[in-house]
Amino acid sequence: MKTQFLAYQGIYIAFNDKLMANEHSHQFIQINLLSPQASITIEQKTLSTTCLIIASKVKHTLKSDKPVITILIDNFSVLGKKLTHLINCQKNENNVYTCFEQAKSQYLWQYFIDKTGSFDYAMTEFLNSILCHDAQAKPPTDPRIAKILNHLQQCDSAQLNLSQLAKIVNLSQSRLSHLFSEQIGMPFKSYQRYLRFKRLIPLLANGFDLTKAAHQVGFSDAAHLSRECKKLFGIQPKQLKGTLTFEQI
Repeated sequence: MKTQFLAYQGIYIAFNDKLMANEHSHQFIQINLLSPQASITIEQKTLSTTCLIIASKVKHTLKSDKPVITILIDNFSVLGKKLTHLINCQKNENNVYTCFEQAKSQYLWQYFIDKTGSFDYAMTEFLNSILCHDAQAKPPTDPRIAKILNHLQQCDSAQLNLSQLAKIVNLSQSRLSHLFSEQIGMPFKSYQRYLRFKRLIPLLANGFDLTKAAHQVGFSDAAHLSRECKKLFGIQPKQLKGTLTFEQI
């Protein structure tokens, strides 16, 4: 399995020549562009579609011996909130996914398969084709949480705890914990784990040893990293070793 991983304006895009991901769930909203022979299983229901948008925290399994494009979007971002609104507007089982056959995905396929065209244009055309013009995001994030998020992005979040962050915004630890979960949709520890994986991908692409990479992003050891990776993404990090490329666009 070969993986090309791109970071683009806070969105993460993975192109796999084939993919076997066991059942997992994570905090991202996930969009999969699938070949006709590929299938994805969501809560024990197997689907075949060219474009599937999966809500955050939904268990899913993906198996394909053909190319797959996976797009991961922060569920608390403006785009993530619009996609959540889009999923909720569709009539499906428990609002956990939506199929979007009319998505303009051809330019992304051309970029990855044929190595032609502009990625910026391809991504813009794709997102414009799936977003409803009236899709409404939730109200803006509480400014105190926005300050915390900015602080976490700018420093080593693995070394921070709620007590330290609470002092930055003049809140008690318990109040910040409640407000963070309410605004972001996940506990602080889950968000911290999410940030660790965001920082892990470039390290693996640059050839870091698993143990060194694990310590660098805040996991206790390689075994801890492997357990969390399989739980969140359905694959072991060793499967990416030597097959992963990373590009910041």
